[in-house]
Amino acid sequence: MPFGRWRRLRVRQARKTIGLLAALALTAAVLAGCGRSAPPAAPGPNVGQQANDALPVAVRDTTLVTSAGRRLDLAQLAGKVVVISDMMTLCQETCPLDTANVVAAARDAERAGLGNKIVFLSVTIDPARDTLARLTAYRHLYAPAPNDWLTAAGAPGALTAFWKQLGVYIQKAPDTPPAPKDWLTGKPLTYDVTHSDELFFLDQQGHERFLLEGAPHVAPGAPLPPTLRRFMDATGRANLTHPDSQTWTLPQELQVLAWLTGHRIPGGKS
Repeated sequence: MPFGRWRRLRVRQARKTIGLLAALALTAAVLAGCGRSAPPAAPGPNVGQQANDALPVAVRDTTLVTSAGRRLDLAQLAGKVVVISDMMTLCQETCPLDTANVVAAARDAERAGLGNKIVFLSVTIDPARDTLARLTAYRHLYAPAPNDWLTAAGAPGALTAFWKQLGVYIQKAPDTPPAPKDWLTGKPLTYDVTHSDELFFLDQQGHERFLLEGAPHVAPGAPLPPTLRRFMDATGRANLTHPDSQTWTLPQELQVLAWLTGHRIPGGKS
């Protein structure tokens, strides 16, 4: 059991005195009246994939740089639950949806008083274009951006190894004409990056404990900035308006976080 094993008391005496039975009955009544709820349960396989794996050293020790210029690695985040999402600021299909749910969960976590216990870390898969200035502009689209949500880049070679170790598929590809225009600069884009979509959940010991895969279902009212909504292509708009039945949801994301933190997190809508 993820939250420990219940110990079963064995009856060693066949005979029980009336006084002992009365005491046990009274104790049961008191406990029943306390109304203490059980810890949040682990999500089932219908939500995602549960694991308990230590991170590879190449992942744990990769130096990342946040949009604010702070250098960090995952080892520095020990003691906190960490949610890692792969993203790029120029994605038109799925990243805006992923980020919308990540930001919504970060806001819900802050409102629940867990902002100092969870870190939401969106790491680029496109370090050649996602400079710190671009990541800063991306965060500003979600203003006010929650403090427990970080966007980060790193050295291209290091990030290639980082994502390969985590099993994220990444492939550079030419853009299909007509070339889309950068939402920030207005200039035509010359290439795209196709990639898989994963959300990795690490526990306080830095072990990977859960995985959500695929593009999410973004609930109405989730923080999807108008700039990114306009930038999305036909596939992205279809993902938004007609999500696949197997997509993960914000309530499921919060369910995983409740299990890992031991605290229920109200929200799940925006």
